[in-house]
Amino acid sequence: MKIIAIHGIQGTNRVWLALAERLSRHCTFILPNLPGRGNGTPYTQADMTLASFADVIENTVQQYINDDEPYCLAGWSMGVSVALKFVARRRVAPPQKLMLLSGVPDISKVSWFAQRTDSGLLNEIREREQRLNLLAAAEHQAIMWTWQAIANTSLAQECASVTMPCLILTGEKDEDSPLPQVSSFRQLIPGSTLRTIANAGHSILTENTETVSTELAEFLNLE
Repeated sequence: MKIIAIHGIQGTNRVWLALAERLSRHCTFILPNLPGRGNGTPYTQADMTLASFADVIENTVQQYINDDEPYCLAGWSMGVSVALKFVARRRVAPPQKLMLLSGVPDISKVSWFAQRTDSGLLNEIREREQRLNLLAAAEHQAIMWTWQAIANTSLAQECASVTMPCLILTGEKDEDSPLPQVSSFRQLIPGSTLRTIANAGHSILTENTETVSTELAEFLNLE
């Protein structure tokens, strides 16, 4: 089973490595880096949008998924928003299953960053990087431009495009994507499955890897 997995606003594809290793007997993880993250490729402010990030996922599908080959799509944190934007476009083959981890349907209702000025936002970005204990962090300029582009975005309309089986997984004590906001996915994506991890925060991929692995294995019917 191939899984295309999308990282969040502030990290890189490395956030998925522990989970990919744990599930390596059953799954092949394909881990693209979004612009401004991990690969050193030049980028501009225009690249820091959900539409641009969805382009990356489309290119990834075209490069790594054969015709009629089933695959799954997973997103963590902002990666959830990118996944929804991608699915709603219907430009390339859709995933067989969708996994939304630690994300929300309406970014305007969360406060990943509160500062308004560039200098204040950059300071807040540094502080959040340390709090989340990221394995590798995105470039601060890229994060700032991304947040400025997406902060008022709702993905409610995109949720209506989700027709495949969908797992929603989140930490009960996630302060970045609070449970009440995550829970609204159940109304927006009928038939979706919401699972929570007790005493877990936002960084479930690295801090609750075993539990996430178990949940994904069950959802994907891995043996």
